[in-house]
Amino acid sequence: MRLIACAVLSALIGLLHVTSGFRTPVCADGKRPPSSGARATKPPAKSMLDAVLREAIRTAPDASDWPNHDYARLLDLGEVRVASDGTVRAVYRETYKLFNERARHLAEVHLPFNSSYQSVRVLSARTIRRDGTVVPVRPADIRLSAAVSDFPLYEDALYTSFSMPAIEDGCVIDYTYEMITRPLLIPGHFWTYWGFSGPEPVQLSRYTLHVPADRALRFKVYNDPGLKPVVRNAPDGRTRTYIWERRGLEPIKLEPAMPPLADVRVYMEVSSLGSWEEIGRWFWQLARSQIKPTDRIRATVARLIEGRSSEREKAAALYDFVANRVRYVGLEFGLSAYRPHAAPEVHDRLYGDCKDKTTLLVTMLGLVGIEARPALVRTGDPRPVEPALPTLNVFNHCIAVAQIEGKEVWLDPTAETCPLGDIPESIRGAQALVVGDEGPRFRTIPVYAPDENRVEWDLQVRLQPDGGAQTEFSMSLRGAAAQALRATARSLQPDKRKEWMRALATQFAPGSQLKRFQLPDGTDKTDPFTLQLTIDSPAYARPVGSLLLVPIRLTPGQMERRNPFATQDTRVWPIVETDNSRTRIRSTFILPEGYRVEEVPADLRLSCDVQQFERTVARSEDGRSVTVIVTITERAGSVPPTDVEKVRAYYDSVLKAAEDQIVLKR
Repeated sequence: MRLIACAVLSALIGLLHVTSGFRTPVCADGKRPPSSGARATKPPAKSMLDAVLREAIRTAPDASDWPNHDYARLLDLGEVRVASDGTVRAVYRETYKLFNERARHLAEVHLPFNSSYQSVRVLSARTIRRDGTVVPVRPADIRLSAAVSDFPLYEDALYTSFSMPAIEDGCVIDYTYEMITRPLLIPGHFWTYWGFSGPEPVQLSRYTLHVPADRALRFKVYNDPGLKPVVRNAPDGRTRTYIWERRGLEPIKLEPAMPPLADVRVYMEVSSLGSWEEIGRWFWQLARSQIKPTDRIRATVARLIEGRSSEREKAAALYDFVANRVRYVGLEFGLSAYRPHAAPEVHDRLYGDCKDKTTLLVTMLGLVGIEARPALVRTGDPRPVEPALPTLNVFNHCIAVAQIEGKEVWLDPTAETCPLGDIPESIRGAQALVVGDEGPRFRTIPVYAPDENRVEWDLQVRLQPDGGAQTEFSMSLRGAAAQALRATARSLQPDKRKEWMRALATQFAPGSQLKRFQLPDGTDKTDPFTLQLTIDSPAYARPVGSLLLVPIRLTPGQMERRNPFATQDTRVWPIVETDNSRTRIRSTFILPEGYRVEEVPADLRLSCDVQQFERTVARSEDGRSVTVIVTITERAGSVPPTDVEKVRAYYDSVLKAAEDQIVLKR
């Protein structure tokens, strides 16, 4: 949830920006769509549109039916045929009604595939305008491009792309394509995923699967126990057909701090694979042969570990080389097949995707006697993998796990800003499938403890009688926050660094100006990541007669002054916090000459099921300063939707505490 504790981090990264779909159609006649100045053509006969599309358009909702949504999914159809040799021929159809400009991204269609074992052919594509005019996509406008054209290792990763023509509010886009997948991956097996519901209204979603009747097949439906397939056997008994269908699905309501979409949407998995062990052994057979050192790799390892005696020092040097010197090519895992490229290729070319970088790292660690293994993982989703059907669809990332000085250490060689022993928050808590000669096994990646994932503020505010102040401010970060700020600092050009810090300074109080700053360049990955600022604020406090009113702020400016649940009287989904973190803000206010403390806020302790707020206020013995310490601790967990009132009340109390003041008197 982290809706208070990380407001500052989000704002810091946001300040940087202040200061510095799917498939393909074919046209029916090859004619260029009419330009905006051309005479409108006569709408074609209804027979140009098939009966399914005509009915979908006739019954389509209007924008007024769904005022909070940008489009409706009218048709989402898949018809898949699995041959006896494992070849899969699939025809997919996508039809959307676009309500407004915000839906126009759907008109840019990109179909990724791997040419080493797949091919894609667009069967039809057209836009149906509000007046019924059909404007097809011309064959000449269908593009084939490389996903990463500058990297020859991935020349098989391709996109078929096109732009839907004549887009306007209220139009319908409709396209159909065929994808053929040859049995290159795990011969004789088939698996798929199909989503029915989503954040948009869905008129018809149907998945039809034709398989050999003797093919063992399992399927599992999530979040809709009533969704069962219609099963039909062909007259000759050789083919069995399964049909899953849902109509009139309302949009999934999106709420702050709700569960991941995969936890609430209706979807299904189909697989002929018997176990996760089968997948693990298959991937290890692909990866093991690519873990092969060469003299060039040995020379690099020797250079990197020179002068380093401990296992951890050596591992850190090798990890940093792969994470920071080998450029990451961000392909979705599996887009460029599943076999990692050989370690010598990755080492010599100095680039690779996640599985390539992992292969090189495992190879280099092995040369210094450190046992390491690849691990398949799903990012951004900590739900257990093991209870699901075994499929390759579930994994989208590959990392390593090593035994270093007797301890299990997880290593993500694509995480350029993580020090050894830290990994991105997006894979913490995830269940990883570790592969090796000893056989595959599931291991859960540890989540952060709050103190491993913390932000510490330290402010010394020297007040002036007129309400001005000079603030010495430092911020130290560990864990996910450190990774994010380190990445941002690395991306800043020299002339932007001061500009970014100046923008941060202005958040402290009206008219604030940056006097000095220290901002690491982000290349040192050792936690904590610390930045410092000296800020002059002409109007930090407010003089009122003989009084000086000093605000206590949770964060700079007004960033904290909103309750994310303020408008929710009722709630559909649980309130979910997936991470542990701690934020501590220590503010010391030094009194102006001639002033004494008249009043200070009380100590405070507030809590809800997933967050705790503590505040202590202390006067110095000589009466010349007041120190306020605020600690916000977040705990992974969930709150039932019936308790939204309790969480809203908690946030209201925290925000009210942010309005408290120290009163000084002359």
